[in-house]
Amino acid sequence: MRNKVKITVVKQFLPKDIFGHDYTLVSGNKVKNCALKEGSEFISDGTGNKPEGFCPHAWNSIFKNVHLLTWGGGYPETIGEGISFGVCPDGLRPVIFKLERIEFD
Repeated sequence: MRNKVKITVVKQFLPKDIFGHDYTLVSGNKVKNCALKEGSEFISDGTGNKPEGFCPHAWNSIFKNVHLLTWGGGYPETIGEGISFGVCPDGLRPVIFKLERIEFD
């Protein structure tokens, strides 16, 4: 059975967290914070489509784990039943997500 998946932004890292200082691009612009905010929640509706307002690069990175939870899979022996974690691998400002399976009503 297909399920929904709740995606929660757990932690957003900034260039200062990684490099110890701000990071300036070759254009001269400083790298800004990711648009996703810690604590924000999104719902994947079970169709495989990216949730409204969710970053397409982050979606591409976590989709396989969302898909796994959508169809009832997971990692019960390590992380727990119906739970997974994923990361957007932006090397300048990575973001960690908690993924939780939600049963359809």
